[in-house]
Amino acid sequence: MKKKFVDFKVLAVSLGCAVVMGEISFIFLYMLGLSSVFRSYFPYCIWFLPLSGMLTAFVYKRYGGESSKGNNLIIQSANEGVKVPKRLAILTFFFTLLTHFSGGSAGREGTAVQIGGTLTSNVADKFGFKGEDRKIIILSGISSAFGSVFGTPLAGAFFGMEVCCIGRLSVNALIPCFLSSYLANAVALLLGAEHNVNSISIVPDISLKFILVFISASIIFGLLGKLFALAVKYLKILYAKIFKNTILSALVGSIIVTLLVVLLNLNDYEGLSTWQQTTAFEGNANWYDMPVKFILTTLTLGAGFQGGEVTPLFDIGASFGGWYGNICGIEPSFLAAIGLICVFGSAANTPITTIMLGIELFGVKATPYFVLASIISFIASGKAGIYSAQERKLSKSLFGKKADFSE
Repeated sequence: MKKKFVDFKVLAVSLGCAVVMGEISFIFLYMLGLSSVFRSYFPYCIWFLPLSGMLTAFVYKRYGGESSKGNNLIIQSANEGVKVPKRLAILTFFFTLLTHFSGGSAGREGTAVQIGGTLTSNVADKFGFKGEDRKIIILSGISSAFGSVFGTPLAGAFFGMEVCCIGRLSVNALIPCFLSSYLANAVALLLGAEHNVNSISIVPDISLKFILVFISASIIFGLLGKLFALAVKYLKILYAKIFKNTILSALVGSIIVTLLVVLLNLNDYEGLSTWQQTTAFEGNANWYDMPVKFILTTLTLGAGFQGGEVTPLFDIGASFGGWYGNICGIEPSFLAAIGLICVFGSAANTPITTIMLGIELFGVKATPYFVLASIISFIASGKAGIYSAQERKLSKSLFGKKADFSE
């Protein structure tokens, strides 16, 4: 029997979960906002980071099970039908908040995606959905999570499909992912969610200097995304090799982060640090903003703390882009926008989402540049990515030889 383009049972379940995800995203964003206020009044909470690290490691070791795989388990659930324990959503929600309240440098996307994936995976299993129908429901959950937590439903719709099906987006998932992402975002906004807004002041005129700066920046953005993914991956491997006890590993890793923050007075780089994006778009990014955020975030995530990678990647890309624009004499807000989307896109291996994110956040005027920068940075990043469970089918070789993306 021919498969329906839209299965209304699948759509109904997806939209029902999207409403719930929008509510969860609002609560999550509200709590993250409280964490920033809390740290501003109690800057010495950074001293509790080692305790938070040990508690996180202990709970995940004792009760987490497969939950420690995080986003990769959600991707495996969509692609391979792997079951997702309900506790994954609960653990990542509370321990991400603990990371932020105690001063760790992390994001929010990873948590939202894990919650959305856990919710839809379990609901799909509860109602007996199998195969492609089950996968579409999970993809819609990922879409609604990304779209509502960042306020970018268009990018969220593509992210849900692209992160699990890179190279072969599911046509049948288009409508459920789009509608779920927009509905979840609408619910979050209705409840009072707020999102950062930045804009490109001027799209520069084309010149030889502009072309050289644009291409070099796009390549660097791709390399930064690659370096970030590799840094987190190999830090985890290094800690696991040195320390057989995960609690001791978390303690040492969190002490390193704590000492860096305290000794170098880096409290402003704790948590989401979205001020970096604003500073970059205003043309006031410092040369050290990017490396400081890069180092603190990779050390935080490498030590096993919960939280996402995307917001820090936004910070890293925008900060470097704004600074690079200043020293090269190119409009800093333009390169900050390109950097914000491309460092994320190259690390996540989601070029289509990257383009849509640029259009959604900064308008259509610079669309050709979003497309070119996305392609260049995506190729420059090679096979590295923050989601090791991705089914990557695309060649990223400049010379036509198909790359091996097996992990």
